[in-house]
Amino acid sequence: MDNTVATAFYMDDDSPLIQYEIVFQKKPKLLAAGTSAFEGSSSSNKIFAGPTETLEDNIKWEPHVDEADKLDYIVAVSSGVLAGLIDIFYVGEFSLDRASDWGKDKIEKIVMKVARVEGYAGDDLNDAIKTLEKSHPLAADGNTNDFGGGLQHHLRDFSHHFSIGGLFFSIFTQFTGLVVGTDKAGMLLVVPVPESHRACIGKNFQEKIAFGAIGWFFHMVSDMAGSSGSLMGGTGIPGPLVSFMKELSALPFFKDAGDGDMGFRLWVTKLFNGTLLAEHDENGRIIKDSVKKFDLRTEIGILGEIGRQTIPVLINQCVVRGFYFCRRLAREIRDLKIMGIAELERIAPEDVLPWGTPAMRRMVTVSSGVFTGVDIADAAVRAIKSKDPITFFLRVNYVGVATFVIACVVDVRATLDDKKLDEGESPEEAYERGISELGCLKLDFMQARILHSIEYALVAYDIAAEKHPKRAEKKRAWLKEWGERVVEAVGLVWAADAGYFLGDDAIYDSIMARLENSANDSWLWLVAMEAKRFRPYVPLHADNDKLYKGLKLGSGYLEEVFCNRQRVVSKKELAKLDKAVNGARGRLDGAVTKRIVGAAGTVVAVAATGGLAFYFAPAIAPTLAAALGLEAAALHGAALTSASLAFLGGGAIAAGGAGMAGGTMLIAGGGALIGAVGGSGVSAATSMALATNGSYVLDECAKLVAFCEEVLIGLYGDLASVAEIHAALNQRIVELEVEIEAIKRGVPDDEVPEDDDDETDDKEEISPKKMIKILSRSRKFMRRSSDELAKALRAASKKRKALPQSIGD
Repeated sequence: MDNTVATAFYMDDDSPLIQYEIVFQKKPKLLAAGTSAFEGSSSSNKIFAGPTETLEDNIKWEPHVDEADKLDYIVAVSSGVLAGLIDIFYVGEFSLDRASDWGKDKIEKIVMKVARVEGYAGDDLNDAIKTLEKSHPLAADGNTNDFGGGLQHHLRDFSHHFSIGGLFFSIFTQFTGLVVGTDKAGMLLVVPVPESHRACIGKNFQEKIAFGAIGWFFHMVSDMAGSSGSLMGGTGIPGPLVSFMKELSALPFFKDAGDGDMGFRLWVTKLFNGTLLAEHDENGRIIKDSVKKFDLRTEIGILGEIGRQTIPVLINQCVVRGFYFCRRLAREIRDLKIMGIAELERIAPEDVLPWGTPAMRRMVTVSSGVFTGVDIADAAVRAIKSKDPITFFLRVNYVGVATFVIACVVDVRATLDDKKLDEGESPEEAYERGISELGCLKLDFMQARILHSIEYALVAYDIAAEKHPKRAEKKRAWLKEWGERVVEAVGLVWAADAGYFLGDDAIYDSIMARLENSANDSWLWLVAMEAKRFRPYVPLHADNDKLYKGLKLGSGYLEEVFCNRQRVVSKKELAKLDKAVNGARGRLDGAVTKRIVGAAGTVVAVAATGGLAFYFAPAIAPTLAAALGLEAAALHGAALTSASLAFLGGGAIAAGGAGMAGGTMLIAGGGALIGAVGGSGVSAATSMALATNGSYVLDECAKLVAFCEEVLIGLYGDLASVAEIHAALNQRIVELEVEIEAIKRGVPDDEVPEDDDDETDDKEEISPKKMIKILSRSRKFMRRSSDELAKALRAASKKRKALPQSIGD
């Protein structure tokens, strides 16, 4: 049966300062009743009462997600139609002839420029080519006849390919004296360089690299416009695309692969020679003037054709994004009442820049979709009219199609991400959240309240430094919602005129008071570590999560304020501790390079990870005991601690109670944690259902290892406490193994769902298979943490010449 107690604090003038209700359930939230004994009169009178009211007064408009409206859609459709018309009447049909001519012109200019760099002073292209060939002979040219003579060896000899593969085979020839290519049938052929061209092979390593790379490049330039013996429409060399296909065709897989009588190898050869795309007369013979060679000149020319297709796509993008920018800029000037150019800095870039917003994504999708629709409709009509299906493919703007596909993918992905925000925490995340309580690190109520107040002050400090009003309002909205969730999770019902979060002065007065009343200050390191790992503006699994997307912390409260107003943790030490957590996370994960720095936040704490419950039992006991009714005003120091622990343990052992040991066990058991569901310990990363990167256990283990290594061992040399943590962690691992085995035995193999489709419609349930997966992953991280702690203890014990007995082997 629940008992409700109404409690009030009074100032000197007997006016109530704080009023709240404490509900004792089956397992009471013990510290919920202990606020009257936190810090004495010095800090209890400094409880901050105004953040909620201040936030309400400062919000001047309702923040909202920028969505596309009717006018945006009208402009997007109109822009798509306009771009489609430009494509129809300007770009027209994709032309290989035009591509070849354009590429030929560019290649010839390149050859002339390179030849002049090499010392050629004339204007004749043929002489320029001869100059380059003479200056940079290629060893493989001695094997021209082995690879089909002048008409075929550029394709069949791999070192004549203008690609990464061609460069590789050129260097290969320099070091082996062998030339690699294919024979007439397309089979792989390797032949030695003849004596006549051995002089083209370098005599040492430096020469081989120079001949194989630099010499190869200049020789490729000489062959781009056709060899000196077949200039002006000569063979040329294959570009990267044809080179890759030719090299690929030499694989045994393609020996018999074909389409009718023409295999892939023959298809590549005809494509390069120009007979594949040539026109035929009524007798089936190739019309000589219709031959379309697909060499490097044509491949470069295709880039020109793609450039032509890009023009209407760019126009479409410019119109849509330009309209978006101008309209949003005008809206911001109106809403912010900007009266001059100097005030434009008040506009947040994300509110006007044409990318990254739902409205912009949707406008691009609509406009590119309309453009592609107009283009494909035109291509279809022309193909039907000409009765030639090839016309359809030549009229399609492939750049526009690619743009539309990319726009759809981006829009759909963003929509799915938003849907996840709407759905809130997944059952899998909730399940892992429950596992991640390691039962090792905890804070008492006031320590947790100090932590939350520091986190609140951190965000408020960032908001005060924010220059853009609308961005600041979004951050205020997040802080308000976050604060309400913290207070709700803490489990106290605060009066409307009072607040849970301490003001700046009260925070540091409370810290100083606790430091003065306790010989141990390691709890502040835990507070600092949690505050440093705190990530503001993460999704809160609520209706406003879309509003918070893109918000970032832009100030340094911890470094600029926290580290300067308390004497324990310095700026340098805080950075070192945070680095230690990241390092521990990388070691435990085993794949540091896979992780993205700054992934979705680790979260808000309610009960917050922090100090060892049993490690801080002496500090917690007096506060907790006083909250539950212990009258010990005449006691202080060790006597007060002993009496408090005995009180919590049910009295002295001689009187039938559990004594001081019982009190310590009660605190270590988790009942002293505020916000703990049913009295069990809950850590910072798992106390609230906030969005994370799906690695609750990994995050908690990393903080646990870092705290033990850097603080308990590194600063305090407290090997005994770390040994206790190690033992508790091993016990947690055993519990997980038992749970895994129970799930495996409780569900027959043929009943374990194979995928998500086999699950029930109840979102609160997950399959046993997924439970086992999450448990196994969590166990892996805990085992690695245990190994890290054991390693740290052994290393520390060597310095003391004694290994803690609790570690064993």
